[in-house]
Amino acid sequence: MKIKTFSISILLMIITVSIIYSNSIYNHRFKYLNVDNVINDSLRMITKDSIINYLKTLEFVKDSVMINKIDLNKIEKSLNQINYVKKSNIHFGINSKLKIKIDEREPVVEINSLSAYLDRDGEVVPKSNLIEIEVIKFFGKIDSFRYDKIANLGYKIMNDSFFKNHFNYIFSDSTELFIKPKKHSYTIELGNLNLLEKKLKNYKFFYASKSNENNLDEARTINLKFDNQVIVEKK
Repeated sequence: MKIKTFSISILLMIITVSIIYSNSIYNHRFKYLNVDNVINDSLRMITKDSIINYLKTLEFVKDSVMINKIDLNKIEKSLNQINYVKKSNIHFGINSKLKIKIDEREPVVEINSLSAYLDRDGEVVPKSNLIEIEVIKFFGKIDSFRYDKIANLGYKIMNDSFFKNHFNYIFSDSTELFIKPKKHSYTIELGNLNLLEKKLKNYKFFYASKSNENNLDEARTINLKFDNQVIVEKK
């Protein structure tokens, strides 16, 4: 019985030592980092090279680094500070390969006075040298606490095929909001930033019912400010 107990103790000791040794070997393995660690199929405003170089500049990673020296949380926080990045996810995959996944911000409107975009959340996104994003433009001044409302308007326009093809740009005279269509000379008056979705629906219904009539060319302003009303002001 004593011999059996002793054998079990020896076996457990061997297993424990093996686990400790394996963990030690694992933690001291070198991982080689390059653009293949960024697993995104495509990025528009930032490159895989720039992501890796950014992390190397901050000395979070090197061309080769030991696994136990890689701080995943610190890397994620640093990548999330990049203006083009909405969220990053860093983890080890099969064979302990470091994987970096980037969720880019989605520009929905270009603010002319900032020479920058707003994304869907109303966050400012700088223009990229890699690509010019096709979004509706906004001219005029807008307070930063209203960026989310303008971003919401831009999102609704860019994700509706009719609005995207029909509207040219948005502008403001500091008190009210307007939209200029592409094919007509009139101006669409939205008024304030409230009930934007309802105002857009009212305009779409109005246009569908009037688009075959020539009198649209006589309009100077399509006023959507009033609830459940579309008022046409003629030239």
